[in-house]
Amino acid sequence: MYCGSNKTALASQEQIADAFVSLLREKPYNSISICQICRKAGISRQTFYSLFASKENIVAYELERRHGFTPGITCSGNEMTLEQLCREYSCYIREKRDFLELLAQNGIFYQLHDCLYQSFMNCSCFLSSQSEERRAYASEFIAGGLSGAARIYIEKGQQDGGSSLEETLILLFSGKFLDT
Repeated sequence: MYCGSNKTALASQEQIADAFVSLLREKPYNSISICQICRKAGISRQTFYSLFASKENIVAYELERRHGFTPGITCSGNEMTLEQLCREYSCYIREKRDFLELLAQNGIFYQLHDCLYQSFMNCSCFLSSQSEERRAYASEFIAGGLSGAARIYIEKGQQDGGSSLEETLILLFSGKFLDT
């Protein structure tokens, strides 16, 4: 995926991502071709491949650009608590529900996991007192749990205000879920 600063390339990246999401709202992921994306975005295949390696790259870009989870919004530079993490993530799921539904409907929810892992590793408030190795283990574990919980929440069509989701996440990650 292109990560430079060329304004034309960045604008083309956005055009491609917007075209892809528009197509994803119309048809299944597996039915969308690179040619269709290029046609809708008004760019050449050569431009596409200079900016993205695949459709999966577009999903990752879109998660980073507009639909990703940014942990630590409420931590004010202090280490994030479990309660803060669960509250923020519960809000995130409700705010990004439409895009998450697209991921679930198209069997590409796994990409949320990868994005979450990177978000935790890049967050200065997430387990900052731990070694990089421990942070990596924790990031992987929590990314898996949170992406799985979001998938179930979306697939079950839950619509609550988020408090029961937040409570469930706290119980799961605190180890108390099995005690209830």
